[in-house]
Amino acid sequence: MSDRPEEEARAVAEEPRDSRSHADVGSRVNAIIEAAETAAEEIGQDARRKAREILQQAETIAASRIEELTGEAAQLRDEADQYSRDMREAADSYGTQHRQSVEKEARRLLADAEEESTKMRDAAQRKAEELERDVGQRHETLLREAKMLEARKQRVLESLRDVAAQLQDALVEPAEKEESLVDALDVERRR
Repeated sequence: MSDRPEEEARAVAEEPRDSRSHADVGSRVNAIIEAAETAAEEIGQDARRKAREILQQAETIAASRIEELTGEAAQLRDEADQYSRDMREAADSYGTQHRQSVEKEARRLLADAEEESTKMRDAAQRKAEELERDVGQRHETLLREAKMLEARKQRVLESLRDVAAQLQDALVEPAEKEESLVDALDVERRR
């Protein structure tokens, strides 16, 4: 912006009034108007230049802000992707650990069940062997008792046969003399 229009306006004001003529006044007014127009033109150009500079600065700031926000968005997206991967890995890891612990627990329970089954089978086997021994001993005892009873039965049968034979002898013998009942029953004497 130039100070020239103001200087010309001061110069006109400082000149004595008489020396001014009407033509001179018109030319000076024209000069002031031209100076004002020139000043206005310069002010307009300065304003447009400043407006362009401000616009360029705004565009630069906006572009840098857009770039910054785009970068932040990309960074946030990357962070979200990384977080998602981390969470997926953590879930997979947890699932693997949980599955392994469940499998370990299942193996332990199976081993415990097999051990318990073996103990029960061994106990049942021992009980069966014990029962078999007891049954065998009882069978032997019963066989011995049966043999003793058979021998006793044979002795009783023999005794009964002897008694039957003696009774038959006593009943069948002809009485040579009349015997008394006491004499007939006296077995010892008859032998």
